[in-house]
Amino acid sequence: MSPSSAVDALRAALSAHEWDAVLETIEKHWAVLTQTDQALLVEAINALPGPVLEANPRFVAAKTYANYLPINGDVRPLRFQHTVAAGPGGLLDQLADLTSRSVSARFQGNPAQAVAFVREAHAAIAEVSDDALAAIRPVLPDIRLQWAMSLELGGELVDAARAYERTFDEALTFDNRRIAVKAAGALALNYALAGNQTAAEQWLSRRPKILDESRSAVIDTVLTRGDLAQALMAAHDLRFDDARAALDAAPSADVDREAWALRLFVESVLARASGRARQQLSRVGAAMASQPERVRTTGLNGWLTTMATAELQLAIGDVEAAGRTIGHLRVLDLPAANDPVRVLRAWAALRRGDAEGAVVLVGPGLAEPLTSARITVELLMIAAAANLQLEQPAEAQAYFQAAMDLIISEGLFIVLLRLTAAERTTLLAGQPASLPPRVVQELDSLGGAPTPPKVVQLSERERVVLRHLMAAPSLHAIAAAEHVSHNTVKSQVKSIYRKLGVTNRDDAIRVVASAPHLLA
Repeated sequence: MSPSSAVDALRAALSAHEWDAVLETIEKHWAVLTQTDQALLVEAINALPGPVLEANPRFVAAKTYANYLPINGDVRPLRFQHTVAAGPGGLLDQLADLTSRSVSARFQGNPAQAVAFVREAHAAIAEVSDDALAAIRPVLPDIRLQWAMSLELGGELVDAARAYERTFDEALTFDNRRIAVKAAGALALNYALAGNQTAAEQWLSRRPKILDESRSAVIDTVLTRGDLAQALMAAHDLRFDDARAALDAAPSADVDREAWALRLFVESVLARASGRARQQLSRVGAAMASQPERVRTTGLNGWLTTMATAELQLAIGDVEAAGRTIGHLRVLDLPAANDPVRVLRAWAALRRGDAEGAVVLVGPGLAEPLTSARITVELLMIAAAANLQLEQPAEAQAYFQAAMDLIISEGLFIVLLRLTAAERTTLLAGQPASLPPRVVQELDSLGGAPTPPKVVQLSERERVVLRHLMAAPSLHAIAAAEHVSHNTVKSQVKSIYRKLGVTNRDDAIRVVASAPHLLA
C-alpha cells in the first residue's frame, strides 16, 4: 500500500468508526503513517473508545504518551507495532510510563524532574537481559529521542549528546528516518553552539532524506534543530542572508514550542553579529515574558535566554548591565576550561578596563587542550586584546595569529566583532593572512564593539580634591579646607589631570560631567 493509500484508509476507517479497521491499519502501516501524517495517527489513537482500549491494552500507553507531545513533528514510540512484554508492568510498559512522565515534566517547566525520570529509565534498561532488550529494540529510537531531549533541556549536555548519537545509530538500524533526522540535527546544533563548524556540517550531511509522494520534504519539527544549526553556522561565518533563510525555513516557536529558547538564542547571535543587538534585546524580553516563569528560568532555557541577554548587552556596550546578567548564569556540565560563562566574564572584565583580570580568567583555558573551537578562539582573542591594553604588542600578535588560524579554518569570523575597531585594525595590521573580501566588507560596514570608556583610578584624596575643583575654589582655599599644604594640593591636581587626560580645570569639569561616577 502506498503512503497516500494508508492515510486514506485510516481516515476512512476513522470517519466510519470502524475501530477494527483503524487498529489494523495502524498496526500494518505504522512506519508509513509516522512519516506522512502523524496528526491523523494521533487523532485516530485518541478517538478509540474505552471498550476498544480495554480490549487492546497495548494502545493505552500509546495514547497517554502521544498526548504528552506536540501533535506536529515528533515521532512517538508507538509501541503497539511490536510484540509487547507479557503482562502489565513489562519493560516496554515501564519505559513508556517513565518517558511519558519525563516529557510531561519538561512541558511543566521541571527539567530536573524530567532528567530524573530518564535516569530511572536508564537504570531499568541496565537491569534487564539482552534478550528482553532485543525484543523492544525497534521502538527504542523513539523513546531514546525523548530521553535525549529531556537531558538536553535539563542542561545535561554531555549525556544528551551521547543519547542523541545512540538514538541516531538505532534509528538508522530500524530505518526510522525521521528520528535519525532529528537526532542528527540536534547533534549538529550542539556542535554549532560549541563553534565546531566542521563537526556540525558532518552531522548535517548525515541526515537521511524524508520524502513522500506529494512533497519534496516533510516540513515539521524534526527539522528544527538542523535548520537552527545551519542558521547559527552561517551567522558565525557572517553569511547573514544564509542565516536568515535557514531561520525562515525552521518551524516557528509556535509550531515547535520546546525549541523556543534555542531559536531565540540563534536569533540573538544573528542580531548581535549583524548590528541589531539593541532591537533584539527588546525581542528577548518580550519572548521571555510570554513564557511561564518556570519554563523560561530553568534548565537549558534559562541558561540560553540569560546568555543571549548578556551577549546583547555587551554588544551595545552596556558592560554594567551585562555584568549583572552574567551573575545569574550558572555553569553547565562542561569542563571548566570550556565554560562559556567564564569567557563572557572575561570579555566583560576586558571592557571594564581590567585587562589583568581578563587574563586571569582565560588562563585555565589557554593552559590545556579544548574541545570547543569557539571557546578556544574567544580565549585567544581575549588574550590578544588584553595584551594590547597592557602594552605588550608582541604577545598580542602571537595570540591573535593563533586565533586567526582557527577563525579561518572553522568560519568563526563573528569573533572578530568582539574587538573594537581600533583593536581590530591594530591586530590585523600585523597578520600575513588576508580575510575573504566578503568578510572585510561586512567588518567595515559593521564596525566593532563599542569603545569602552576610559577607566580612571582615582585615590580617595584625589576624589576629595576633584570635588573641590568642581566648586571652583582656588588651590589655596582647597589646601586650607583640607588642612594640607598648597604644594600637596598642587601635586594632587597634577595627578588628577594626568589620569583624566586633561591639562586644565575646565576640561576636567567636562570629563566629570560625562562621568559623574568619578566623584563617588
